[in-house]
Amino acid sequence: MSGFDVVGDVHGHADQLLRLLAKLGYQRRSLNSAWAHPDGRMVAFVGDLINRGPASSAVIDIVRGMTDAGSAFVVLGNHEFNLLAATFEGGEQVQKKYREHLDWFRTIPFSLEVGGIRVVHAVWHPTSLKVIAGRTCMDEDFLRRAITKGTPEGQAVQTVLKGIKVPIPDDQVYLDRFGIRRSRGRIRWWLDPRGLAYADLLFPSYAGASAHSVPSAVDLANSEPYPSDEPAVFIGHYCLPVSEPKIHGNVACVDGCVSCDGVLWAYRHSGERNLDPVHLVQSDGC
Repeated sequence: MSGFDVVGDVHGHADQLLRLLAKLGYQRRSLNSAWAHPDGRMVAFVGDLINRGPASSAVIDIVRGMTDAGSAFVVLGNHEFNLLAATFEGGEQVQKKYREHLDWFRTIPFSLEVGGIRVVHAVWHPTSLKVIAGRTCMDEDFLRRAITKGTPEGQAVQTVLKGIKVPIPDDQVYLDRFGIRRSRGRIRWWLDPRGLAYADLLFPSYAGASAHSVPSAVDLANSEPYPSDEPAVFIGHYCLPVSEPKIHGNVACVDGCVSCDGVLWAYRHSGERNLDPVHLVQSDGC
């Protein structure tokens, strides 16, 4: 195996995915064959294949074809999990475009360790990953517990798929990239958060964040800093603006928010322990 190309949240943007795969050197032998790399490289998808974009069904077909053919891996994102949870609870009608893929979604793991790298949607959190190790949503008893507030499984899934969040002080206004005001903000979970102000801790960075006030120890109780000598870990989820660095030591976030900026990102990993922005690749946009 000659390396991995880790692709960020696709969110139904099939055109950008096809552009990125071609740019990375992946090819199809025929219109009905799966995308594969002539040098044996493989794609690792960080989850959130669906929603927001116009072509979720096409994205699923591409990714599922690649995983079936052995040219890709995928981990579960919070959008896929939310769909499975809603289906299980019977709270909403599943869109026709997703119905035939529900069983496949249920088989997708929450994390991967392969070829010297780690892949998870939002946070590599050892305590949470231990709780859900080897579990998938095929197990109905597990899924029931995973969607139940207050259970160890529910807390673990929320952490690894949605990030570690801290309350935003009442005197601060925090808007996400979609302009939605948030009462809680995601943090740079790989850092030791003790003593860090909101301006240094929120991820992505936010211009209005306080450089003086710090979250309480209680709010940071779930934090587990990621050691710098651990394998490289790749995440998505955070919808990073173009100006936000994607590489932080041995942690790389490849979610550049294709829905906002029309660009899909990937990292070409070839065994290096020290991640380098030079290996980031982006689609050519719209």
